[in-house]
Amino acid sequence: MAGQLAILFWVMLVISLSEVDCFKPAADVYNHECYRECKWPPEPKTCRYVFTVEWQESMSAACFDCPFNMTDCDRPGCIPANGVERPIIVVNRQLPGPQIQVCEGDNVQVKVWNRLGNSEGVSIHWHAIHQRGTPYMDGATMITQCPISPQSSFTYNFKASPAGTQWWHSHSNWQRADGAFGAFIIKQAPNRDPNSDLYDFDLPEHVAIIQAWSNLPASPIGATTGNSLTINAKGRFESFEREDSDEIVYTPREIFRVQPDKRYRFRVIGNNACHLEVSIDNHNLTVIAADGAPIQNISVDRIGVGSGERFDFVLTADQDVGNYWFRVQVSRGFFCRNGLQEELAILRYEGAPQEDPGDRASPEGGLILNPAALETPNGITLLQIDSTDATDEKLQSTPDQQFYFELGSARLPGSHMFDSEDYPNPPLSEATEGFFHVNFVSFKFPPSPLLTQMEDINTKEFCSAGVNLAERRSVPANTVVEVVLVSERSTHPMHIHGYSLRVVGVGKLPRGTTVEDVIELDQQGNITRKLDNAVLKDTISVESGSYYIFRFLADNPGQWLFHCHDIFHLMDGMAIVLQVGETSDLPPIPEDFPRCGSWSKPAYENQKERKNGESVEPIEPAEKRRKQPSAE
Repeated sequence: MAGQLAILFWVMLVISLSEVDCFKPAADVYNHECYRECKWPPEPKTCRYVFTVEWQESMSAACFDCPFNMTDCDRPGCIPANGVERPIIVVNRQLPGPQIQVCEGDNVQVKVWNRLGNSEGVSIHWHAIHQRGTPYMDGATMITQCPISPQSSFTYNFKASPAGTQWWHSHSNWQRADGAFGAFIIKQAPNRDPNSDLYDFDLPEHVAIIQAWSNLPASPIGATTGNSLTINAKGRFESFEREDSDEIVYTPREIFRVQPDKRYRFRVIGNNACHLEVSIDNHNLTVIAADGAPIQNISVDRIGVGSGERFDFVLTADQDVGNYWFRVQVSRGFFCRNGLQEELAILRYEGAPQEDPGDRASPEGGLILNPAALETPNGITLLQIDSTDATDEKLQSTPDQQFYFELGSARLPGSHMFDSEDYPNPPLSEATEGFFHVNFVSFKFPPSPLLTQMEDINTKEFCSAGVNLAERRSVPANTVVEVVLVSERSTHPMHIHGYSLRVVGVGKLPRGTTVEDVIELDQQGNITRKLDNAVLKDTISVESGSYYIFRFLADNPGQWLFHCHDIFHLMDGMAIVLQVGETSDLPPIPEDFPRCGSWSKPAYENQKERKNGESVEPIEPAEKRRKQPSAE
């Protein structure tokens, strides 16, 4: 048996290596032919990659003597993470996964292999890629495609647009929290970037993905807030004591290297359940982009980053040569499990000693962009920053459609979960089940993809009120849409697929304010809109007790998921689908596109099955097989 398994392993390895000949892995960004200086007018390339998704372990045997020997921590296949050994999901055996860097307008082809080996499906969402003309490549499981089944592959093929700091991640189950994510940078020619004169270098090693990392797999238990924070999947949670001394050592921190008097573009990506703040000791951060879209630059001390959000800033290395803390902290007053506080990386000037900075104390005060709380002292909200791209005149007119969405949570009685006949125990029958919702409808993913197999889905799956039902809103193509989001309790980072949104209104609400109260305030003229140079965002952290208003032109037909980017909230129902346009507005479905869903053989429903020449009664449904009353 062991010999057979070994042969199978080598066969699969040969198959994987044969794919590499045509699809280049993104292990080394610099060596990929698509990493180059971008030009305008564009000179597009076809950029091919292969992603292999599989389970691995952090702090595995591949780490040898890490962290006692720090060079072992850099061995191929070693993923130290925060020092805790646990199962993780990796892409190309990297954490974070491969970084893609291409030019605006390139054609991107990514062949994704599902090697998880546990019968679990996979899909990859290209976060913030609008997929104009290619809605089938969005990567949202059961919205735009079937999950990629085990030991099979799916090739995504789309245009790299819009430019900016984007990213990719699994959109199946809890896989993103377990490690299936990476950066996707779409660069521009200097004459296309309005802030290009503010920096000297824009390097792949200055991308920072920040995350709350759990010491247990998220997939089986839903742990998304974590035990510690990580920066590019590096952190310090577990301590290690040398056997020959009392010295305590830790896994390595991330290090960002700079040269004195140079200006560097940093790109921060939030893969976090908690709202986090980024700062660098003794340095100002000149913010030049939000969610990939350029803004009028603004200098701040800290940047707030919610799940799915991205911010680009320029750092000028104008301090004394030395080491400085690059800090990621949980926003004050923001709930995160297990008391997460801070994780540190190092900003290291060329010529500085290879040692940690001295002062661990966190600096206080200063300006903060995008704070977790709108009323934060010295806070600068999204409404107070300007896009470099003027607002489309169509968006300044009265919208054609307006939606008010209340974001919240509720609880159901135990009778929804437990049949009192089967579970007479009072603790169960009196229990309650929590769920998240949009307008009191808790979203359930359909049995087949909405975009390609709508005709296969029972219309009962959709409704306008209730729980645990898929909900959609129809939006005619080329209309102006305004959405008002209202959150009474928790903070929700809401992400839309297929679009960037103009944030035209933000406001704090008194405790207990409902969506009906907001509608009344709006009708009375007490809510204003900013219609000039409103910032473009695809992910918006809607604070507890606040409203956010955004507009967009519905010119990209498709079935676009709009959901909370906290995985736990999404899995528990906080989502809705915006159906833009009609089927006739969509491009043709790609030939031989995968299908999935329910199956039944009509003959079994109406006649007896024949087996070995004898008639056999069909199996009755479970509800008919319940205990029947005695005939006596």
